[in-house]
Amino acid sequence: MYSAIVLLITIICCYAYTYEPPGRDPASIEKIRDADISTSLTTDNFDKLTKDKLVFIKFYSPGCPHCKELISAWNELTKHYNEGDNNDNILIGSVDCTDSPKGKGLCAKFKIMGLPTLYYGDASLGGIYLEEYGGDKSFNDLKAVKLEGKCNPGNLDACSKSDRKEMKQLMKLPYETIDKKIKELEKQEEELRTGYTNKFNQLQKDYDTLVVNHDLDTLKVKHTIKLIKEVIDRREKGIDLLVPQ
Repeated sequence: MYSAIVLLITIICCYAYTYEPPGRDPASIEKIRDADISTSLTTDNFDKLTKDKLVFIKFYSPGCPHCKELISAWNELTKHYNEGDNNDNILIGSVDCTDSPKGKGLCAKFKIMGLPTLYYGDASLGGIYLEEYGGDKSFNDLKAVKLEGKCNPGNLDACSKSDRKEMKQLMKLPYETIDKKIKELEKQEEELRTGYTNKFNQLQKDYDTLVVNHDLDTLKVKHTIKLIKEVIDRREKGIDLLVPQ
């Protein structure tokens, strides 16, 4: 009798532990992960696999509905580049933000807030040059994204003559001078931000004043219209407006 009770409790506990809503149970999640044919990236392999590469990376969660909708187009994009010519320097990858700690750590590094999030571009220096993609996510839209090297200190060949000259001049500067220049630019950025914030606040204040004046003027006009209509109504009824009622 005791053994039967223990067996029943074990079955109930196991069922309760493994039951999840459809699509979010462990088996479904693993199936979704396996369905993605792009290169799986984590904190362990990111630098090695993306070195000297142009990349298009999807940050996702297996349980995310929009992420599931993206699987087909993302696989098509992967096949497009894997089967194409002269694409050895291009990598299409995916990062599972629920894969703790390696995938989750990579999502934290790139400050991923919403899913799916797509980044593309030059993966040099751990991905600091990557840009977020904000367009539509059909295969044709994704394929239209130009994966090309952008001008940066690690890719001078992509720079214009003037930009290359400026980069080389910056590279020759001592750290103290560069640090001073960064602080000056950061101060300029803060001043610009403060200036635009003040202008915005003033515009908001002016707008609020206009709204209030508009409402007051509208009330005055409506009141005048009401008085005129009342006068017309009384005249049509033959009421002498000059005789006190």
